[in-house]
Amino acid sequence: MIAKIDPLALPAFRDNPLYLDYISGQGAALGFYTHAPLDFAAALQDRRGYPYPRQEIAHRLARYNAGLGAHAHALQHIDALADPATFCVTAGQQAGFLGGPAYTVYKIVTAIRLAEYLQENLPARFVPVFWLATEDHDFQEINHTYFVKGDGEVGQVRFGWEQEGNPISDLAISQEVKRAYRDYFESLLPGPHLAQARALFAYQAGEDFATWQARVWSQIFSDRGLVVVVPEQLRAPARDLFRSTLEHGDQIQLLLTDTAQRLSKAGYVPLLDPGQSGQLFTFDSSGRRVRLENPQAHLSQVVAHPERYSTDAALRPLLADAMLPNVVSVLGPGEVAYQAMLKSLYDWLDVPQPLLFPRKSYTVLSRSEADTIDRYHTSVERILAEQLDIDATFHDLVPASEQEMFALAGHRVEDALAPLRPYLQSIDPSLERTWSQTVHNAIRNVDKLQERAAKARMSQLGFSKQALRSLRNALLPRGRLQERVFPLPHFINRHGMRFINELFVAGALQDFAHHVLILEGDAE
Repeated sequence: MIAKIDPLALPAFRDNPLYLDYISGQGAALGFYTHAPLDFAAALQDRRGYPYPRQEIAHRLARYNAGLGAHAHALQHIDALADPATFCVTAGQQAGFLGGPAYTVYKIVTAIRLAEYLQENLPARFVPVFWLATEDHDFQEINHTYFVKGDGEVGQVRFGWEQEGNPISDLAISQEVKRAYRDYFESLLPGPHLAQARALFAYQAGEDFATWQARVWSQIFSDRGLVVVVPEQLRAPARDLFRSTLEHGDQIQLLLTDTAQRLSKAGYVPLLDPGQSGQLFTFDSSGRRVRLENPQAHLSQVVAHPERYSTDAALRPLLADAMLPNVVSVLGPGEVAYQAMLKSLYDWLDVPQPLLFPRKSYTVLSRSEADTIDRYHTSVERILAEQLDIDATFHDLVPASEQEMFALAGHRVEDALAPLRPYLQSIDPSLERTWSQTVHNAIRNVDKLQERAAKARMSQLGFSKQALRSLRNALLPRGRLQERVFPLPHFINRHGMRFINELFVAGALQDFAHHVLILEGDAE
């Protein structure tokens, strides 16, 4: 069963007005992108004839994906990339521990579904691609994940790395990583498919961290044709793009600054700092990823050894789209918003900007959880909109007749003491304050008695505030959408691989609402 929630109703989306205007076609948003969200035919036409290094890229991807043990379907897709009539639908994400938050899966599934849809509706072949951002050096973004504890609260597993600051591609499966893996699966509340989840995400001898993550995604999705790419495979063919970014660094800064100003004028918040964006990194003697301090001094080196250079957040999409025949990029709301900064760079560097397609967005719960929400007379939307008041919800569950009984008792206490008031005033006016305090304390004691009675009554009916808090934590962990906190093993543990199969049919592909997916069975 699936239901929809308007993104405008949820704070997680409401705080991103540029994204909301983009998916609805309102305001000035579409002017910051080359294509509207469903303008697929125009996006395809824009890149016909572009000089992609198809043969070299296909060779590199074939070797890399074969090393991951990719399914024949994915390898056939790679072979097809050498053909000018083949194009890509690409999604990307950092190499997060245990796959990172579940929205990574939602990106991949969206890309696969969209590639299949476009192949049926446009005169071209389409290949789903997952870009694993292994060159990222933001270790704190990928070194942890979350789980639900026995008390319903959300716990965290984290690991350290002495080489923090190096790209993630340098990270070995260390004892710290292995310890975090054990801790996660030992902390996870056992579901019907715990063994399957643990085996699916198990590391293999000889793998490093990035290869581990890449292999898992290939293992799960390559039979559906998914091709995994890492930036290391694309640097060598990108020498011309890298040279252009160094030669025109000042122009890139001007273009980003101008776009940031136009975004602000339109009422949107620029998500990239123009003064720190649009630059290349290189690697120092210890392997750390560092920005170029004097870009012009690197011109000859970037031509001779482009593999020694790496893109920042602004240039990373241009690298992908200059090397891969990418018609559509599948992105999350924040990525859509920050890429509003980049259209002028695509135009200046003569790289076709792909259509930006919002990934599917889900909150997943079991039938028993959905039934529990109904029993508490609340809703998933109310929880996700941060409108759930646990005390008020609990209070409203008490039968009206019982609430009226205690309200009447409170009034009767006040009425019973009322005759004493004029008497006390007559003998000593200062005693009126004592009378008021006595009435207040008596009514407060009735309220306390009502609270204890309500708790006992709700316990008889099977309700508790802790159960309601646990349910809220399951749907809105740490005050964030579920998809931004829990990793894929959380859902496989509860629902098995059926969870992934359900995603391929959950919600219309071109519906950009947030979807509530209720899975029958399993979970408990």
